[in-house]
Amino acid sequence: MFKVSTLASIPLFIVAPTLMAEPFGHNNAQLSYRAKHWAINVERALTEDFYVTGFYHHTDDIALSPNVKAKAKILGAGLMTSTNIGHMTEFYAGANLIQSSIKSWENGNERAPESNFYPSVIAGIKLSSNEKFEADFNVNRGFSSSDYTYDYLDTTSFTIGGKYFIDQSMALGLSYVWMKEQDKAISWDNIGVSFSLYFE
Repeated sequence: MFKVSTLASIPLFIVAPTLMAEPFGHNNAQLSYRAKHWAINVERALTEDFYVTGFYHHTDDIALSPNVKAKAKILGAGLMTSTNIGHMTEFYAGANLIQSSIKSWENGNERAPESNFYPSVIAGIKLSSNEKFEADFNVNRGFSSSDYTYDYLDTTSFTIGGKYFIDQSMALGLSYVWMKEQDKAISWDNIGVSFSLYFE
């Protein structure tokens, strides 16, 4: 899950007029949505093996407790590394620094707003047998110092997903995200959709 502020993604559209989609590409911008959570993620390659990431997430429902309601704005950036095994497999891992601003209510009573700065780590594998499809499996862990436990912040999440490349510049994605602390392993709220633009 998670990547530079929304404003930082603007240079991608200015300095990269040529669009080119390809599996395992690390020059892209992605818009995604999942059950009251939407996000903008960007990636920019530094070298063949390293790339930077940035993201902004907005959610209206991150509480894990039924008597708590919470919403958050989450901003982060990180450094990733990847290794390709042939043309079909890519292993990747990295770390992010995240800043979150949280508003929450317990039993209808508003709690004091929270603002936290913390790290997260991610590792995964991507698989692609041709230029049209890409599968992605990853695990992500956040280390928030929040006084309360929230989805997206200090939980371990597992994601399985895939992308279909429409043409040389665009891809549609479908994913399923499961949080370790969830009561239900299967939920429609865990399904996410995304749209990606790829840059040369």
